[in-house]
Amino acid sequence: MTETIDEHEARAAAMVAEILAEYLAPPPRMTVTEWAEKHRALSAKDSAEPGPYRVARTPYALEPQDALSPYSQVEEVVLMWGAQTSKTTVGGNWVGSVIDMQPGPLMIVQPTIDTAKRFSRQRLTPMIEESPALKRKVSENRSRDDSNTILLKEYAGGFVVVAGANSAAGLRSMPIRDIFFDEIDAYPLDVDGEGDPISLAEARQSTFSRRKRLKTSTPTLKGMSRIESAFIETDQRFYHVPCPHCGELQALEWGADKQYGLKWQKDADGKPLPETAHYVCKHHGCIIEEHSKTEFLRCVELGGQARWVPTNPAGNPRKRGYHLSSLYSPLGFLSWRELVEEWHHANELASFGDASELRAFVNTRLAETWEDSGDRVAEHELTRRVEDYALGTVPFGCLALSAGIDVQPDRLHLLVWGWGRGEEAWLIDRKVISGSPEEQATWDALDEILRAPFQHASGSHLMIGAAAVDSGGHNTQAVYNYARARMHRHVLAIKGSSQPNKPILGKPSDIEVNHRGVKIKSGAKLWPIGTDTAKALIYGRLRLPPPGAGCFHFPAAVPGEFFEQLTAERMVTKYIKGHPRHEWVKQVGRRNEDLDCTVYAYAAALYLGINRWRQAEWDKIEAKIQPQVRDLFAQAMPTAAPAQAPQPATDHIEQPLGMVPPPTKPGARRAPVRSGYLR
Repeated sequence: MTETIDEHEARAAAMVAEILAEYLAPPPRMTVTEWAEKHRALSAKDSAEPGPYRVARTPYALEPQDALSPYSQVEEVVLMWGAQTSKTTVGGNWVGSVIDMQPGPLMIVQPTIDTAKRFSRQRLTPMIEESPALKRKVSENRSRDDSNTILLKEYAGGFVVVAGANSAAGLRSMPIRDIFFDEIDAYPLDVDGEGDPISLAEARQSTFSRRKRLKTSTPTLKGMSRIESAFIETDQRFYHVPCPHCGELQALEWGADKQYGLKWQKDADGKPLPETAHYVCKHHGCIIEEHSKTEFLRCVELGGQARWVPTNPAGNPRKRGYHLSSLYSPLGFLSWRELVEEWHHANELASFGDASELRAFVNTRLAETWEDSGDRVAEHELTRRVEDYALGTVPFGCLALSAGIDVQPDRLHLLVWGWGRGEEAWLIDRKVISGSPEEQATWDALDEILRAPFQHASGSHLMIGAAAVDSGGHNTQAVYNYARARMHRHVLAIKGSSQPNKPILGKPSDIEVNHRGVKIKSGAKLWPIGTDTAKALIYGRLRLPPPGAGCFHFPAAVPGEFFEQLTAERMVTKYIKGHPRHEWVKQVGRRNEDLDCTVYAYAAALYLGINRWRQAEWDKIEAKIQPQVRDLFAQAMPTAAPAQAPQPATDHIEQPLGMVPPPTKPGARRAPVRSGYLR
């Protein structure tokens, strides 16, 4: 049946009226939680539990996300939360409610452009596709249509732009009413020379009176953490839950040094039994089992007793801060058993001087800042630890040697360090070669030292396996020339980098070019060294009492100035454009060549692979260098596998004992231990 003109006009008018009624009507008086429970569907692409959103699963999220509701007077919400606590889900709920209930310009800021694209693909787009209320409002992605791209989603009345904190252009390009700052501790301190990325983005909100901001992150270093700084400015709320037995409210704490907190049993050998993890009540010592989580996490609004308690009444009333550790992670997410396992593993590594995983645990699980204690080593504590072995000799336990050389305008400063199982370290030799690095005689003197064998306590001889020479001074080309001619002897031209979180030994780069400006592959190579990372590790290990994995040993004959130089630097906090940054600085009036040489020698040891050698490889080296120790060990442990027979001695005094010789045929398989040592 053909539609008349009047009927067509009437239907069109009804459609227009329906559209106007939808977009001109005031926003519904719904909270973010109410909207999410009605419209939000968690996608399998970004959630371990896909399906309709239910706040009862994470009841602690109710108050923080409702503080972002249109009628809330709160302007800024700060979530300093641990991993596996759904802080990003809270941000997604708020973003969805803004699009549907109060459309306007909204920005989501990720640490980088790459993470912004990944967030859009894995979280934002699936959220829109899985929620009909959002899908019908956001423009469909069509060819030749730039209204819906990876970083831009348009809808009637507004848009969502996803930006990277490392791009100033993306942060200052348009007015923005609402901003979701995600993982802010990963933001750069300065972006494109224009200042703090958060300040750049917040300046876009100045024309909006009802603006809102959400800031989320796990914290990082104390004094440098953006999320901690933002949290301090708020009323600082902690989630208090009731004890299932006595009913007393308390915030969950790790409590490693307290009578209450998360506790567990140990076996007869002192090893933890993670499956026994339980919580001890702060008030009466009640034992709280993890299966009680579902009940005690329920907040007042959902019929329970848990609630957020502000602890800083002097905070800005328009800013609310919420702290939550992974101890609150619901059943089925991250268990107390898993936390105990991670804690134990992190502390084992820390006992060897590697505190990286312990720091990650404190940051991501406990949602607390890490206070680096790498600046607390006192020289007088080290002088009392000298041992009875001679400088220039190699004690039992030391199985590999490396050298670090610092280049000064009038001298070369050299340290030889020895390494054993678990990266236990011994100072073997210390030399100062007087003379200009521009003179060949200076480098000839260095050659004599690097090619000389060292007497081992077993009677064997041990050679220096690799040497790292600093090229960052005024004699760069001289270092390149020296290292290029000795690459086959594992002499490395290195340059330190003071940027945080850099690997101690990076990937080398070709640095010499021919007359056409093309890099020469056979020319000198430059190895980058993460000096900040190395110093933090070394200072951590200097506090370990010997003997044992990771500890440092010093001979009695070492001069006192060595300890002064080894402890010459301190980690301090400097403020750059208003933001703190940790830096290693030399104390006034003190030299630091011995610290630098220790860093370089450790990098050379990593080049050898001491951090990758397996037990069998250490056994093979030990069988060559100190076979009598292996024999004694075999006698003391009759059930153990017999010690490997020593390899035939080499006639060449400069072939290092205990090392696998290099392959002699092209294409021959190289042994896992680096060979071809200095000679």
